[in-house]
Amino acid sequence: MTLWSITVLCALLALGLFGLWVFVLILGPNRMFRGTVVERMYFWVTESLPNKIERWARSGVGDAIAARAEQMWMVLFGRRNPLFQIIAVLLYWTGVAVFFVQAAPYIPNRYVSSWQWLPIGTTLVANIGCYIAACATDPGVVHDRNVGSACRLFDYDKLLYFERDCRTCKLRKPARSKHCSTCQHCVQMMDHHCIWLNNCVGLGNARWFLGFLATFSTVCFYGAYLVGTVVLEQRQLRGLTSGAVIWDEWGQPIQLSFKSSILYILDDCPLLAVLFVLLLILAPAIGVFTAYQLRITMLGYTSNEESKWVNIADAIKDGVVFAIRESSSSPHEAIRVIEKENQEEIDGHLCRPITHLQQVPNMYDRGAWNNLKFVLLSARSAPKTHLQ
Repeated sequence: MTLWSITVLCALLALGLFGLWVFVLILGPNRMFRGTVVERMYFWVTESLPNKIERWARSGVGDAIAARAEQMWMVLFGRRNPLFQIIAVLLYWTGVAVFFVQAAPYIPNRYVSSWQWLPIGTTLVANIGCYIAACATDPGVVHDRNVGSACRLFDYDKLLYFERDCRTCKLRKPARSKHCSTCQHCVQMMDHHCIWLNNCVGLGNARWFLGFLATFSTVCFYGAYLVGTVVLEQRQLRGLTSGAVIWDEWGQPIQLSFKSSILYILDDCPLLAVLFVLLLILAPAIGVFTAYQLRITMLGYTSNEESKWVNIADAIKDGVVFAIRESSSSPHEAIRVIEKENQEEIDGHLCRPITHLQQVPNMYDRGAWNNLKFVLLSARSAPKTHLQ
């Protein structure tokens, strides 16, 4: 194996590890991977590893240097920081540049026609536009000038959200909001803080975030397909079809199989190989995350609320969730969590235990299509929700 081949192999390995890191950071906290190796890797990367590094630093280099390292960690991950946004933009435009230099000259080819440039250009423009909008749009920051209208947008369901003040902002906390420790403010209909956007995802920019995910997923899958056709075209142009023979550095003939011919081309075009591997890694990761975001949007909750529903499911298993009626003549039931030490005070005729999460209605669920339409089209001007 030549030095150049070893270099390319190391670059591909580093790229694969980077892709795995991105995959774990994106999907590790989600309920779909609860109890799996992905969740364990996420907690190892975000909790166990930093704690081990801190203990090693304090025992090995002293408290002063360890404290400085902790400050650096907070600068990178604990506060708004454009570092990962810059990395994302540089990687994106580097990939686009490699595509136009290495792959574009071979499009069209015997596998794709010239009309492919229309969806290529349209998808790239839409993806870049959605990304800029998701980064620049106010996600729904709650401040003293809009806290009243923010609190009128959604009712408090008294299960996930209760009427109270934010302990940090000291403002009234709207239902479906969450305080972002990174941005240091509450965000309406908070989903999560995204380091790649250097912004929260909330009521104001959720539509642009969904648009970015959908178009970026398309870019990755479509880009991998186009680069694949270029590799196959190179195989034809170089005469490396089945039965072709090449000579290694010692002058020995090697008969190429299909797999060997593809690897030969990728070894000869390292930038194209890196782009191809990057797209193959990102496409399924972004595709799964896009499907996840679309699913929870159509079900009427956010990823922040999903963690709350997980807590409710755990409370149901503990036998502390009940449906309570105000009176025997009232048809309306309110879902409440009642701790075991307080259960002696409840009237058994007016309450019943909840045994499954499906028995708990989500008052913010308008139906799949209306939930999606609310986020994409009318989140800002949406009417106030009411208990059924």
